[in-house]
Amino acid sequence: METLFLMRHGETAWNNQKRVMGRQEVPLNRQGTAQARRIAKLLPDLDVRVIYSSPLKRTLDTAFILAGSQNLTVETDVNLTEVAFGRWEGCTFEDLIKDEAYHRFLKDPITAAVPGGETIPGVQKRGLKALRRGSREYPNGRLLFVSHGDVIRAILCYYLKLPLNEFRRIRIDNGSLSAIEIDGSWAEVKFINYLSDVVRMSKEPFQGLKPNQLKKRKTRD
Repeated sequence: METLFLMRHGETAWNNQKRVMGRQEVPLNRQGTAQARRIAKLLPDLDVRVIYSSPLKRTLDTAFILAGSQNLTVETDVNLTEVAFGRWEGCTFEDLIKDEAYHRFLKDPITAAVPGGETIPGVQKRGLKALRRGSREYPNGRLLFVSHGDVIRAILCYYLKLPLNEFRRIRIDNGSLSAIEIDGSWAEVKFINYLSDVVRMSKEPFQGLKPNQLKKRKTRD
């Protein structure tokens, strides 16, 4: 039996601006650093053996804050990297409402590729590959993976047996922690999107656009 913890990196300025980061190197802001430190306080009780991280700065900074509290090793894995969002990187969600490719992606994230980027099934496949790598290297261990919102959503869809086109229904906030326990072919999702600040979790709106918002927004524009 093994326990896999999934953490989304702490907040950045671009998160606040509702801007697509993708593979862009955006550092944590002050709030993001504080979020990582709050989760770090839990590590003595979680008994984590190793931390795997996306190689992007915001995830590595989060991972090293966590690792420093327990003197843990941080391993990078490119399969945990954020979705390659192609030409959308740097755009705000308000910018994307004018892009027909974004409309197609929201309506059909399975077959509609990001312009110059990836499909969500490809993201799920590589995210699972990272988890399986950890399981091979630390069998029956308690491992922590620091990654990005859509990567974590795609992974959780697999273990929840939720259709991947519904991945946006899973809320993954900055600095949040989720956990999966695996025993052979059986997996149990222990919790999703744990935050020390439950008020923020329950009140903050979804940062992107929901598919059913498209028609309303387009009409208003």
